[in-house]
Amino acid sequence: MLRHCSMIRFLDKTCADEVEALEQNIFPDPWSLESIRETLAQERYLNLGAWRGKRLVGYLLFSYVLDEGEIIRVAVTPEVRRTGVATSLLLKLDHLCEERKIGKIMLDVRAHNEAAQAFYFANGFEQDGIRKNFYANPVEDAVLMSRRSGKQMAGLSAVPTRNCGSGRL
Repeated sequence: MLRHCSMIRFLDKTCADEVEALEQNIFPDPWSLESIRETLAQERYLNLGAWRGKRLVGYLLFSYVLDEGEIIRVAVTPEVRRTGVATSLLLKLDHLCEERKIGKIMLDVRAHNEAAQAFYFANGFEQDGIRKNFYANPVEDAVLMSRRSGKQMAGLSAVPTRNCGSGRL
């Protein structure tokens, strides 16, 4: 069960500094502030943030073309991991994909990141392959994963799907 609710809402360019702060604290290969700003300004992106109070505690960046999309980046602050933040972001993404008739969600994850892989498997993703030496800093393989979106995946979430956010999407 979700222990702490997060408000999920769209990210926009005004959120770039907060996203960049999480990038610097979470990833060994953080994106630059300019890259984040460019991503947040893109069309055909669904960029979602999770807030606890006034604090950004997680985000999901998703790019799509026609009926397929890719999760580009997911981050959750370490102190709120395993409390449903990533699941809330993924569930909101599913809802938005269904509305936009985006039927397939793809992603890649570092081969050593077993926790993330377990999360994605628990949420219906399947492994599609390996991309050798895809990541830098450190060099590492990427595990390619995908699944169908929306109602086709109902019931697969690792935690209950109650809506705890009051964000407007």
